[in-house]
Amino acid sequence: MNAVLHPMLALAYAVLIGYGMAVRRRGAPAGLCLALLAVTAALMWDNLVLAAGAWAEAGEGFERVHISRFLLHACVTPLLVPASLAFVRLAGAEWAGRAWAVTAAALLTIGLIALELAVSVARLRLEPVFDHGILTYVPAGRSAAGGWMIAVVMAALLAAGWIVFRRGGPAAPLAASLAMLCGGGLAPLVGVPSLHNLFELALAASLWFALDRMAVRTPRLSRTGG
Repeated sequence: MNAVLHPMLALAYAVLIGYGMAVRRRGAPAGLCLALLAVTAALMWDNLVLAAGAWAEAGEGFERVHISRFLLHACVTPLLVPASLAFVRLAGAEWAGRAWAVTAAALLTIGLIALELAVSVARLRLEPVFDHGILTYVPAGRSAAGGWMIAVVMAALLAAGWIVFRRGGPAAPLAASLAMLCGGGLAPLVGVPSLHNLFELALAASLWFALDRMAVRTPRLSRTGG
């Protein structure tokens, strides 16, 4: 399954990047588009590396390629915190555009990145494993920092999804965040951890879809670059 799943997901993310660029050309906020493009590109790279495990051989070179996955995860995933605030601002919540809110989101994002780099990436030790014939590298020991970072990011996405929905915006981000939260936790329990990757795609697609819808509805806000 993984030998087929990851190449298909990588292709889907490539299509999503193209869609994101089209959304930006239609007037969506530049900063929010940049954050979502970074996340989408990182997920595409993640799946490309996992797909390469079908033919790559274990070695230092392929291990370094896998290290780039975790580095991108640490640096890019926290960008969803300011992205969540930008969605709330785009939904019309004036407080989300105030200096204290923007500063708090920026400081939280920097803190999460620093925590991940210092605690997770700096101490990262990978070991090769074969999953259904696919070579991949996984951390020899899990750090609690990664769990905290994901928890904060998911909390931001859920809160933003709820506010956007309550203000009449698309329900897709809230639904996808809930699915990611539930499905991501259930995937390892049912013995198919790679299903987590499908929920990531659904979440990324829902954010782009919501941005497209909201930017069209609020062109004035979009042009401000929120």
